[in-house]
Amino acid sequence: MGTPIFRIIFHIDLNAFFASCETILRPELQNLPLAITGEKSSKRGIVVTANYVARQYGVHSAMPLMQAKKKCPHLVVASANFDLYRKISQQFIQLLHEYSDQVEKASIDEAYVDVTHLYQEIHPLHLAQQIQQRIFNELKIGCSIGVAPNKFLAKMASDMKKPNGITVLRKRDLPHILWPMPIEEMFGVGKASSPKLKQLGINTIGDLVHYKDVDKIEQLFGHHALKWIENAKGNDQNPINPNKYEVPSSIGHSTTFSKDYCFDEEIKAEAKRMCIKTSNRLKKYGLYAKTISIQLKDTSFKQITRSQTVQVPIQSVNELYPIIEELFDEHWEGQALRLIGVNTTNLVNTNKVTQQLNLFNYQSFASEEKLNQTIQQIKTKHGTHLIQKGIQKGQK
Repeated sequence: MGTPIFRIIFHIDLNAFFASCETILRPELQNLPLAITGEKSSKRGIVVTANYVARQYGVHSAMPLMQAKKKCPHLVVASANFDLYRKISQQFIQLLHEYSDQVEKASIDEAYVDVTHLYQEIHPLHLAQQIQQRIFNELKIGCSIGVAPNKFLAKMASDMKKPNGITVLRKRDLPHILWPMPIEEMFGVGKASSPKLKQLGINTIGDLVHYKDVDKIEQLFGHHALKWIENAKGNDQNPINPNKYEVPSSIGHSTTFSKDYCFDEEIKAEAKRMCIKTSNRLKKYGLYAKTISIQLKDTSFKQITRSQTVQVPIQSVNELYPIIEELFDEHWEGQALRLIGVNTTNLVNTNKVTQQLNLFNYQSFASEEKLNQTIQQIKTKHGTHLIQKGIQKGQK
């Protein structure tokens, strides 16, 4: 084989990763419907992910656990084990580094690998099969692999055959494989953007490629629009970045509503959903947050951001959401909203208090902690509005 005139990029996606990790510890669950949740209570639990057996019953991520059990009464439920997930994820990345130093970790269960340099030694398809088999043999997890000349096409390809598929997607394949796909299945186009694109008559990826009024799309979606079009044409030039998945300085999620949201129940439901996503990412990195912020944007695009700093760093949904709810109740004035966001900063890798205690402050610190616990218990039982801590005059 001669030197290729294009790159050879793999996107490797571990199938139903959290559920697959659980079956490593409990092989007897291999052929049973399994859901992973952050909280096993059927009243409040949310499905984080489900294995492919459970998906056949209609169980999917973000589904309330109570609903999942109605769809699949014999569903097995296991609590998330992020320490295990991180350990296996590290083993996954280490295995890929045996093939290339150009490995970009895209998330805990997926990565891009540039294998162009191996072109003369082994056919890309045979290499993909070899890596897939090694991951199964050594990690006991199935994976799907996309093979393409760039990251975007490799990502799209890996999603085409799940589980345990290998898909080659070349630029000459785009008109009959990629372009007929629905626009909402295009990587990078969010749930909020696809309905707006459809209003322009852009229902498929091909419609986006052939849309005449590019200026209109750019006006509506900014610089993202031009990137979408180039990606859809197969022209993604983004390099592999081995350092991209460094520990973040902030973690958060926001959502843009498809219509005006005016009622606090529906806004709070979205806020809790953002808290769940934020909590999952904090757990994924093994981080805790000291500063929690809420972002609100109304229909005139006026934006406000309010935050609260806690003494003991927090991580779980049950810790995040009461703070977000309190900030919302205090600062929302009843106006219609188009966006809500949750963000966490001042991230640390432990939830232990590091304040220096001494002979003069230990009693006040202990009292403060006891007061905080009492207030939180009252809020949990009777609501967030019933009690708040006072502040000294001049304190902010």
